[in-house]
Amino acid sequence: MRVIAVMNQKGGCGKTTVSINLAAALSSLERRVLLIDLDPQAHATVGLGVSDNEIEMTSYELLMDPAVRIGDAAISVRQNLDLIASSTVLGGVEQELADRMGREERLTTKIRQIPDDVGDIVLIDCPPSVGLLTFNALIASSEVLIPVDASFFSFHGLGKLRETIEVIEGELTRKLRVHVVCNNLDTRTQFSRKMLSEIEKFHSAILLDTFISHTVRLKEAAAHGVPVLELARQSKASRQFLALARELVEKEAKIETENMEEWIEKLHGPKPVEEGILFTLDVRQAKSAAVTGEFTNWSREGIPMKQDTDGLWNAVVDIRPGEYEYRFIVDGVWMRDPNNRDYIRNEFGQENSLLIV
Repeated sequence: MRVIAVMNQKGGCGKTTVSINLAAALSSLERRVLLIDLDPQAHATVGLGVSDNEIEMTSYELLMDPAVRIGDAAISVRQNLDLIASSTVLGGVEQELADRMGREERLTTKIRQIPDDVGDIVLIDCPPSVGLLTFNALIASSEVLIPVDASFFSFHGLGKLRETIEVIEGELTRKLRVHVVCNNLDTRTQFSRKMLSEIEKFHSAILLDTFISHTVRLKEAAAHGVPVLELARQSKASRQFLALARELVEKEAKIETENMEEWIEKLHGPKPVEEGILFTLDVRQAKSAAVTGEFTNWSREGIPMKQDTDGLWNAVVDIRPGEYEYRFIVDGVWMRDPNNRDYIRNEFGQENSLLIV
């Protein structure tokens, strides 16, 4: 599954317009697409004609509630195209998660739960800033698509944005594939042609061949709450977005995933194996360890864990599909899973780790 963050910290570059119309173009090419609106302005939601009464859960609940999965929040808006809507309350996530462990990896946890046979491409419409929401998108993604318009501020901002992505790559110990698409380009003006030449000069390695022209058709489509492919399929804008979709499909990401699996395992605790669910705990000096939870009726003895040659404690448990709370018992002391970012508080105010099978 490809996960592509559509981002630019500069407003007015047409980021959401690209997200909506690229998602529609990809879905028309028989790709199953999920568009996640991660912008509190919710313009992608509005631009696809989704009203408030159609929305039960948004990207806010997806990030804040460990029990909410992608399938719970996704709305089918077109054939092959699902949307996770946004709302203004999403703007409060940064403050609400300020002191929470793993706050930058919450979206990654949810996307990992999508079965490989359910979707082909996830597009994330990021807010026009580099904050917690954008960090969630970048950490969850394998690729970044940066729309830029032919202006000096966009050209200057593109260099700064690439520097930011490089810093994040250092934290991830993996590379993100970056694409740049010129948007809202008026090739009739000498200034636009000059700025396009400058972008090609300094960013040719990541600049896509396809560009999107300046046209009122895109504004009309947004006002009608539909992609331009539905409003005017034979228009230049429609042809260009189809060309952009085909170009990205042809590139079918072969991402550098060195250390990726190791990073994912560290990020999230239990993982499925052939025999069931593998629980792992790093308490090398402990004399005993066990796992207990709703799948053991909270047995005080729990299921014993065995220590491997690396000193890690492991147990494989055959668990039926469902949602379970659990804890570890280490030398008689109960504790939550330190490697699992998902947890909920029980009636005693203690933190139980959450497992979704």
